[in-house]
Amino acid sequence: MKAKKTLAILVTLLMTVMMTMAMGVAVFAAGDGSITITNAVSGHTYTAYQIFKGDFSGDVLSNVDWGTGISEAGKTALQTKYNKTAPADIAKAIGSGDAAAVAFADTVGANVATGTAGTLDGTTYTISGLEDGYYMIVDTYTPSAGETNVTYSRYMVQLVDNATVANKAEKPDVDKKIVEGNQKVEGNTANIGDTVTYELTSKVPDMTGYKEYYMDFNDTLSKGLTYANNLTVKIGDKTLTADDYTVEVGDYSETSGTSIVIHLKDMVSREYAKGADIVITYNATVNDKAVIGNTGNPNTVTLEYSNNPADSGDGVPDNDNDGVQGETPEKVVKTFVTEIEMTKLDDKEAPLAGAVFNVKGTQINKVILTGEHFVEAADGEYYLLNDGTYTTKEPTEQTEAQYADKNKKYKKEAYTTTSVQETANVAFQVISDANGKIKVTGLQEGTYTFTEIQAPDGYNLLKQPITVVIESNADGLTNLDQFAWSKGAASSSNVTVDANGTFKFEVVNEKGSTLPETGGIGTTIFYILGAILVVGCGIVLVSRKRMEK
Repeated sequence: MKAKKTLAILVTLLMTVMMTMAMGVAVFAAGDGSITITNAVSGHTYTAYQIFKGDFSGDVLSNVDWGTGISEAGKTALQTKYNKTAPADIAKAIGSGDAAAVAFADTVGANVATGTAGTLDGTTYTISGLEDGYYMIVDTYTPSAGETNVTYSRYMVQLVDNATVANKAEKPDVDKKIVEGNQKVEGNTANIGDTVTYELTSKVPDMTGYKEYYMDFNDTLSKGLTYANNLTVKIGDKTLTADDYTVEVGDYSETSGTSIVIHLKDMVSREYAKGADIVITYNATVNDKAVIGNTGNPNTVTLEYSNNPADSGDGVPDNDNDGVQGETPEKVVKTFVTEIEMTKLDDKEAPLAGAVFNVKGTQINKVILTGEHFVEAADGEYYLLNDGTYTTKEPTEQTEAQYADKNKKYKKEAYTTTSVQETANVAFQVISDANGKIKVTGLQEGTYTFTEIQAPDGYNLLKQPITVVIESNADGLTNLDQFAWSKGAASSSNVTVDANGTFKFEVVNEKGSTLPETGGIGTTIFYILGAILVVGCGIVLVSRKRMEK
């Protein structure tokens, strides 16, 4: 004999510590019947409960009576639901089609008694030894500690003899990418102040059998990322409005960052198409708390979802108290930021303060500076010259044309590690501090040059700028733990990259030449030569006058 009718209803819903789910109903012919479930999930137990028993002939179950698989409470519930007393009358009142089967299963699922379980062979689960009757299949599973990504399935089947049904309990999934132009990547590099675009994606699940269905996208920005309020949600070709979802943004914390929950309201009542793409996009800005180096600044997401049709709400749309508890594994993307550290030394390798550098980069936005710089101040002792250098000499009538503004004074001031300077992709100045340090923090891939424009008093300027070419392996990287910074081939030879991903180099200033002073042989020679020249000039003049006479 062969199967004549199969109704399969897949659903995913809220999980508790242990959930049971009405999974199916089956009618069996006389003799030994069996149900074979394909794509069965390891660890799940599928139990068949006989709700009605009787004699099967053709397509009809006659002499219908209560089966062994329904409790007294279940019998009462069915009698109340269908306003019938006799089992045969209730069986006739159930009706046909998916909606009728779902309604029946909702009533019976929590009121079963004695059932028959089966055995799993690979991904095939077989329940044997079933007598004539109308059966419901219940999926039971006890999650292990910490396990959350679980779904439960329900099937409705009507059989003549033996039946095969497919387990369709798929789990929703979520993906996350960083959008860079036309590419979508797992990791990228950025400057402090840069905007990073994130994209979350999923699909509308099969919600058959659910009264309500919800999805919560739980997003967490680490402390180095600041949420920008420009989020959009699309399902298929439709851009959702505030009536369709909510966004809850937590307070920023330097410990945990910022949490964002995007809650999709009841998806059943909105009739989204099964399999339609769910796309959520928003921006974040890299801030001055960004982690520097190879660790990166993570942005994570998990998806919570309805996972049990038997506990899918009270039927009132948008009743958000009805659960969303199945949860996907965490998905992580990262934005990486680095820094350049220069150490200025004298010819004896001692720290040298007061060297002024112009710093310019192809990818600078904002930076955190460690060192000193000149700031305008009424009590300052420096003046700015037209060539960008500074002097303590006051302008005079003869020299004032060399000054940018003879009335403005400047003083040196130390940067702190929390100072952020907007550079707008132009060169800026920084001065080596008492430790000889200049540090520029908050950089991405690009080419950066350090040009000395003013050496400390008594020292010579560097003849050539120092070039640092920052590169990484972020492009196309899928294992973010393998991220690494590297220096480009065009970098100056003294540039290195340490284990944390900081670019470092040392610069040595040589002292200027010192001429011999008065009393030394050098100046004595100058005096002698000068005297000889004077005497010689006198002799020439006397000779000329005599010749003229």
